[in-house]
Formats: sequence, structure tokens, C-alpha cells
Amino acid sequence: MKRLWLICVVILFSLVLCGCAKEEADVKERLQEAQALREQGIAYEVTDEAGRRLSFQGKPKRIASLTYGTDEILTELVDSKRIVAYSRWAGDPEITFITKEQARKVGCKLQENTEAVLAVQPDLVVVSAALSSDVIGALEAMGLKVYVAGRPKNYEQMRQKVLKLAEAVGEKHKGEAIVQSMDRRMAALNDKLSQIPRDKRRTVVAFNFISAMGRKGDLIDNMLNMAHVINGVAQIPSEYTNNYVSKEQVVRINPDIFLLPTWNYDKRQDLDGYAKRIQLDPAYKDVKAIKNNQIKFVSDKYRYVASHHIVDAVESLAQAVYPEVFRGEKFW
Repeated sequence: MKRLWLICVVILFSLVLCGCAKEEADVKERLQEAQALREQGIAYEVTDEAGRRLSFQGKPKRIASLTYGTDEILTELVDSKRIVAYSRWAGDPEITFITKEQARKVGCKLQENTEAVLAVQPDLVVVSAALSSDVIGALEAMGLKVYVAGRPKNYEQMRQKVLKLAEAVGEKHKGEAIVQSMDRRMAALNDKLSQIPRDKRRTVVAFNFISAMGRKGDLIDNMLNMAHVINGVAQIPSEYTNNYVSKEQVVRINPDIFLLPTWNYDKRQDLDGYAKRIQLDPAYKDVKAIKNNQIKFVSDKYRYVASHHIVDAVESLAQAVYPEVFRGEKFW
């Protein structure tokens, strides 16, 4: 027995030594990489969310953001003097958290126009993974450094979007602080919502101007789950949706609440008219959401959130569905 104990001690000691040796080797390798970068005049390197490697000689000082999500993240990460342009949506309260005052302070809003981007002389252009590779290639052909940010479909991917962009602009610690704040708020919200029994959770169907939305695995599906809400559309097998949810499928779901769009993105949508059509549609007359007058509106800036404000979005969805849990608290 004593011998077996000694053997265990020796093995454990060997593992500790191996672990220390590996850690020391990793540190040495990182120091060598840092030295190699310094010799090339490179301060740091990052990998964007498209897997592309970017090198920086210093923190970028003239950043152009072409997406509303990165507008919002960058505003938290860097001084506004380092931002030379926001996306075209900056200041629109229905889709972005950038205020009109913040948009005026930066003073320039851009669309995906390569010449307009070049004109502001950025040392970093931040784009979305949704932007075509042709446009990204054209920007890079002009000598611009382009960082591609992801399109998160869940909370963890949103955390990573913040952390990776923070590294790119040389503000790693600020990015970590933002994510820590997100996690604390989400934990507190989850504690509050945990008082709702699983069999008392309400079912929601969210609409855009075409049909119901929120297939399983989409961002709004993840946010509704975090809000302790049942996403009705996610219950439909994917082979029966094909990007369009029929009225018959909505009736079968029989949701407690309809969540309708609020953003007149092209100035051609009749928000009140759309709500009235849904409310008076004979197909929905026996659906609980209509019978109980449970048509809700939560700003589309929450439904299509693309930044650390995902926490605000989950809070807002939860409060809309479970107002009694919040006792008069208001998040938006």
C-alpha cells in the first residue's frame, strides 16, 4: 500500500513538472513570436471572424465602421475621435443604439461605397461577414485594411464578436470588461426569470413584414430562449418552413403572444396597417394571441441586435412577455 502511494506521488509530481515545462515552452514561444513581430515593425496581429490574419503597427486611429453592430461596439471600445465614420443606420432609433448626438459627433455615415470609404482615409475598415467578397476585395485593392466582423446567431458568438473586435482595435481589456458586464447582467436576469415555472412559459410568434420569423438556431430564437420564452416558430420542423411560415402553421402553434415589427426600414411599410391586418385576419381569429389581445411591439433594434446590447434585447423581450415579473421596471 505504501509503495502504491509512492508511485502515485511520483506520477503526480511528473505531471506537474510536465505541465510547468509545457507552460514555460508556451511562454517562450509567445515571447519569440512577439519579438519577431517587433523586428518586422508590427505591434500585434489578429484574426478576424472570416479567418483572415491582420497585422497592426499600432492601434488604429481612423476607424470606419460599415455595420450598425460594430458602430455600437466600437463606441464602447474607443474614443469617438478614433472613429471617422459610422454606418448609414447610425442615429436611427428603430435599428441602432447609436444616438443622433453620437452620430453627429462622428459626423460621417457611410454605405458600402468604396470611393466614399476611401475618401475618409481610414486606417481600418470594419465590415460585416454579409458584405460581398468583391466589395471587400475592392477595398483592400485600394490599400485599405479590412476587418470582417461576424453575424452572431447566439449569445456566445456575440461575446466573441466583442472580444475579437476589441483585440483588433488594441483594446483587449476593454472588450473583456464589456463581456464581463454582459455576463453579470445575464446571470441576474436569468435568476429573475427562473421563478417562472416551465409549464407557465408563454409561447411567442414573431413576425416580419413577410411572415413569421425565428427559425430554430436563429439569433431571435436564442434570445427568446434566454428570456425563458417558447419560440413557436422553432417548433416547426425546418423542412416545413423554407424561409416562409404559413398562416396554417401559426394557427397550429396557437401562440400566447404575437410580436410585430416596428422598423419602417425603407419608408414604404405601413406599421399600423400591418398590425391591423394581422389583428383582423380571419385565419387568426381563434389564436390565443388574438383572442386575448396579446399583440406586442418590441423595437426592431432589439430583434435584430448585433452587439453587446443583446442583453438589453433579452431584457426587453422578457419584460414584454412577462410584465408581471418586473413589477413596473422598464428597460427601454
